[in-house]
Amino acid sequence: MNNSELYPKTPEHILLIKPRFKLTLKEFQNDDNLKKEYLDTIVHGNMTHYYEDACKEFDWEIDENLLSTMKHENEITLQELESSDNSTLESPEKMNWREKFEFYCKIGDLDRGTDIANTILEDESNSSSAKIDAAFGLFRISYIRNNACSMEKIITQITNLMEGSHASGSNWCCRNKLKVYEAVYCLATRNFPRAASLLLECIPTFESYELLPFKEVVEYTVLSGMISLSRSDLDSQFNNNGLLQQALLTETPRYREYFYTFYDCHYKDFFENLGWIESEFKSNPLLHPHYRYYVREMRVKAYSQLLQAYRTINLSRMATEFGVTEEYIEQEVARFIANGKLYCKIDKVAGMIVTVSAAGCNRSQAPDASCDRGLIYQNTIKKGDALLNRLKKLSQQLLVRIHKIMAHRILRKYPRSIYKGTKEVQQYFKYLLVLDFECTCKKYEQIEPQEIIEFPCAALSTQTWEVEDVFHRYIKPTFNPQLTSFCTNLTGIIQDMVDDEPHFPEVFATFCDWLKEHNYFEEGNDCAFVTCGDWDLKSMLPSQCERENVQLPEQFKKWINLKGTFCDATELYPRSLKDMLFRLSLPMHGKLHSGICDVQNMVKIIQVLHSDYNVQFKINNVQSNILETYMKANQNI
Repeated sequence: MNNSELYPKTPEHILLIKPRFKLTLKEFQNDDNLKKEYLDTIVHGNMTHYYEDACKEFDWEIDENLLSTMKHENEITLQELESSDNSTLESPEKMNWREKFEFYCKIGDLDRGTDIANTILEDESNSSSAKIDAAFGLFRISYIRNNACSMEKIITQITNLMEGSHASGSNWCCRNKLKVYEAVYCLATRNFPRAASLLLECIPTFESYELLPFKEVVEYTVLSGMISLSRSDLDSQFNNNGLLQQALLTETPRYREYFYTFYDCHYKDFFENLGWIESEFKSNPLLHPHYRYYVREMRVKAYSQLLQAYRTINLSRMATEFGVTEEYIEQEVARFIANGKLYCKIDKVAGMIVTVSAAGCNRSQAPDASCDRGLIYQNTIKKGDALLNRLKKLSQQLLVRIHKIMAHRILRKYPRSIYKGTKEVQQYFKYLLVLDFECTCKKYEQIEPQEIIEFPCAALSTQTWEVEDVFHRYIKPTFNPQLTSFCTNLTGIIQDMVDDEPHFPEVFATFCDWLKEHNYFEEGNDCAFVTCGDWDLKSMLPSQCERENVQLPEQFKKWINLKGTFCDATELYPRSLKDMLFRLSLPMHGKLHSGICDVQNMVKIIQVLHSDYNVQFKINNVQSNILETYMKANQNI
């Protein structure tokens, strides 16, 4: 199993955007391989409108037989969509609108797709979720047409739908998706700082494959972050970002090389990579208008980074660092000095560049002694910090050496008193209660309210690391008793499995009795719940207890997020339960999104984290009110 198999695929008509734009560029107009790749994708997807538009724009001969065959296939598909409308209970104008919208976008009939989405948006009787989906669809059409003005209007429209009075159903997934869409708009309008911030936030939970493949999201994060973030921010948000580093290694190694040649100050290699980045910008319709600006600003950033380390530097040395001629460096630096982008001056006689501190200096005048003293002070502080850090590292190394010497002496004197081998960490909890809820759900939108329909929990002993007891019950939903076909396909729970089951208050009371019966959470028998993510105990259970007037015991207000523990052990933040199994080379047991199967898979992950990583399982998340109470109680400490 490779990484690509873990993630959904981006639609082919979205992936065609770049090849189509490349064919408009002079350097690719005679590229037969690119033309063949583009036409093969069109024929495979019966994209008749894209085919006709391309033949017209690039003056290609139209194959009438091929076009007729593709149109015939599309007519059959459309008839199937129309016939499936008869099985729905909605009004005719709402039937299968999502499938029809995607179909028209796929074949290139963007006007028809726009009409369908606008109809859904303008109908006040539609739910906010349906309107938001329609607005996202309109954004994708604007993205295909590279229309930034339309993108801006749609982003505003989606934001208003989510924040308006009818947006109670807009969930976290939609808000996370909006970040990706807004980031694309920011890239189109050269707002790189905002794009970098949004992309860094959504990378850990990225799901907007209908707009971009994950690989491009990583690439855009690198491009926008490098031009907009300071060196310290690059260190904290790029170097210390385990998921981003993992994605760079597996998805885009060339962009990783581009980043580290800049960050590690290998300027000659950086300039070579920057030339490649320029070609990437040129062939991307979203970034093409900004390629001159981006390349110029990255050169300025590289020059500034080098000059910060020197009071003076020879032009020849600087030219060698960047792998260019002295004349080129002199002209470049002079131009950037004149534009106020570099704070230095060129001593033509000595063949040197003299750096100047930007703080406290008038750029319209020659630098004076006060500027020099300020620069010397800054450099002294930097050297002092570096020296202190070096001394700290040396002291740590010295302590380690002393401990080894002392241990060696004790071992010689008392050879039988030393335990040889890796000491197992002490666990805080006697039992880990592994649980994973399954809830009612609906395709394309969030059902209101969501209700728990499967309640599994396994008691895993931290002494034997075996499951000693299991609680597992299905629950009959109260507000939406009829399960959707999407819910059944996702969870494997059919209607008969919940019809004769009790409602949530009774099952939850039975579970609490089960906890008391086995003395879990009693004195001397400390336990902790383990979940895959925070949703189960942070959102789902509290909301259902509040809705059904059930008191939530204190032990449910803090838990162990298995994803966080996995990240602490492996330094890789997992995207999902499936990702954790993949990283640990564990097979999937049963059906994904079946509550009891997910619990069994989580138990396997916990056992491997214990046996292979010697992990200490600790509480890493709590309800917000618990945290507020703790902060108030300790505010005077």
